[in-house]
Amino acid sequence: VALVQVAGQLPAARITAILPLGSEVGSEEEVQVYGTDLDGPLELRFSHPGITAELSNPEKHRFLVRVSSDVPVGVYDVRFVGALGCSNPRLFAVSSLVESLSSGKNTSLEKASNLEENTVVNGATVARQSIWFKMSAIKGQRLFLRITAAALDSRMNPVMYLRDHDGKRLARATAGGLIDYTAASDADYFVQIHDATYGGGVDYYFRLERTSGPHVDFVFPPMVERSDSAEVTLYGRNLPDGVNSQYKSLDGRELEQITIKISDLVRGDRPGGVLLPSASAAIDGGVFRLFNDGMTSNPFFIGLFDGKLQGLEQGDNDTYSKAQPISAPGLVCGRFFPIGDVDFFRFSIQKGEIYWLNIYSQRLGNKTNPYITTRLVRVDKNGKEIMGESKEFYEMKDNPGGHEFNVSNRDVSWRFQAGHDGYCLVSLRDLFNHAEADLARGYALALIRERPNFRILAHPRTVPLTLRKTKAIQLMVAHLRNGATLPIQMVVLREGGFNGPIEVTAQGLPDGVILHPCVIKAGQKNATALISAIKPTTSFVGDIQFFGTAEIDGIEVKRQGLATVTTHPVGDYDKEPVFSRLTKSCALSVNIEDVEPIQVTAVGNGPFTGLANGNLKIPLKINRTGEYNEAIKFKVYGMSQLQKLPELSISNEQGEATLEIDLAKFKVPAGSYTIQLGSTIKGKYQFPPLNEKKTDKKKDVTFQLISPPIIIEVKPVPKPE
Repeated sequence: VALVQVAGQLPAARITAILPLGSEVGSEEEVQVYGTDLDGPLELRFSHPGITAELSNPEKHRFLVRVSSDVPVGVYDVRFVGALGCSNPRLFAVSSLVESLSSGKNTSLEKASNLEENTVVNGATVARQSIWFKMSAIKGQRLFLRITAAALDSRMNPVMYLRDHDGKRLARATAGGLIDYTAASDADYFVQIHDATYGGGVDYYFRLERTSGPHVDFVFPPMVERSDSAEVTLYGRNLPDGVNSQYKSLDGRELEQITIKISDLVRGDRPGGVLLPSASAAIDGGVFRLFNDGMTSNPFFIGLFDGKLQGLEQGDNDTYSKAQPISAPGLVCGRFFPIGDVDFFRFSIQKGEIYWLNIYSQRLGNKTNPYITTRLVRVDKNGKEIMGESKEFYEMKDNPGGHEFNVSNRDVSWRFQAGHDGYCLVSLRDLFNHAEADLARGYALALIRERPNFRILAHPRTVPLTLRKTKAIQLMVAHLRNGATLPIQMVVLREGGFNGPIEVTAQGLPDGVILHPCVIKAGQKNATALISAIKPTTSFVGDIQFFGTAEIDGIEVKRQGLATVTTHPVGDYDKEPVFSRLTKSCALSVNIEDVEPIQVTAVGNGPFTGLANGNLKIPLKINRTGEYNEAIKFKVYGMSQLQKLPELSISNEQGEATLEIDLAKFKVPAGSYTIQLGSTIKGKYQFPPLNEKKTDKKKDVTFQLISPPIIIEVKPVPKPE
């Protein structure tokens, strides 16, 4: 399914799929890129330097990808670069298995394609049909089949069945995409795959693995101390030296277990092929795999905690009288198991200390809904317990990321100050834990002293979304034309009661490209940073970094921002779910040969100053390039007081204008403000040189323009002498 032209935007490269979406370590594979505005293809850029690509067919956007032998098995970002910039990322898998590409013609049992052991097939579904594969097995042979889609940015919600030669259903894939089946006889077995709604096209892609390697169902504890010596227990199948865990998975198979140091696991970057909610950005952790005898397991996430793991749930703690004592500050991990499980803990607390109680479960990727009740208990000098009032807590609805990066979640966070020595009694349960006894429903419960901190996230935005001209969310890219201004949404995740201002800065910007001053004010959850290509000296493609700097307890603290992306375009965020994730880096592209068609800038550096009871005049310069001859109407954005300020009309012959603001009429109080001018522009877009050759290609466009920021200062009216 081709991506339609982004409404309100000039063309910019965006990719929706790359097929095949993976390659074997030490091999080369020809891939094809799908998307929009892929004119003038130049290169593919991977997040690992050992993966390179050479353009092999410009017309079909095909590249020969080479994976060096030292690239670890994992999942990496890939971006397309062409004349219209550097695209959004897609995920590309590197495996130790032999790779192949499904033809898409195997749409019936009779046309099933062969699926050999220890191979992986890359494919895409066909609308209203199924894709079929065939494999031979002998009696008693154990078959492991894994399908991955959404965790690799696919639109597909896969349904996978194993059938015999008569079409009888033998097994269905688990929620994790696994079929584990032991052959009942020497025979051919068939795999049927389709999307849950029978959607199809290149956006509905998948990877199907048939492997004899290990499979990890889940990890316990799900969060550990940040230490190489930290150990976890892996529960799964075909684990090296695994022993029977005495537990069964939801598909009825017995699970093995092994205990291992996390330093003995293969670690990769997030998201790494693991499907996590956007809210997981608030958690430190990594994506890991188990390696054994040349084979690697599926990826899994482990949270990392800056503190001490005080213990694990003991199991016999389902009443107040049996509450498990935990030293604080610290972390305890448990499971919502069996059905209806309730766990009680008592954390020691000290008078006057400020604490935060945090539970991590849904943010770890679990389909859980934690519910917590607490009581602060005072113990008098005679040892008598005096119970405080009961408090109950549900999900966290705070969402500084907005529609584009929704961080609201079903976990719980609570701040309190201890008025006495004693303990905090906590009971917790999973409101979803009523139908299946699932051992994988893990949680981490932490009681820590207040420690102010913050994280920042950087998310490219479209101009129409910034100006609230649309509810559409696109595949976000950071591409600048010569003279253009680009909005970046900066989101702050505040921790430990920190509420102060944060200054945003950037590193790695090319010459002539600037980040305008940006501060996330005290108490604010986000701000829009603006990057402008004022006078770029050369075209550029590369990674940039954003930083947030704040003062905490008298000490300057600097945090590097995390880069985020939207994985699918959405026509209306009120009607469709928006999926977003972390990405390895924030990539920026600048094309100096592609000039912003309309440029409006304030004459002079500013700030522009006026009295609160007077008029403010701001001289403007307007540059036009190309066939954009209609009159323009500019509206002021950025100040609530000026929402009703009339639009500024500019004829097609004007190169200069003055923005006049009656500060008294609009009751603008004294202070410093930042505004931008925005407008809807119509014209004919002239494409830049394609593959270093000039082109006559043009396109009718209607797009939203935003100016560089303009700073104004309103002075108070002098008091009469």
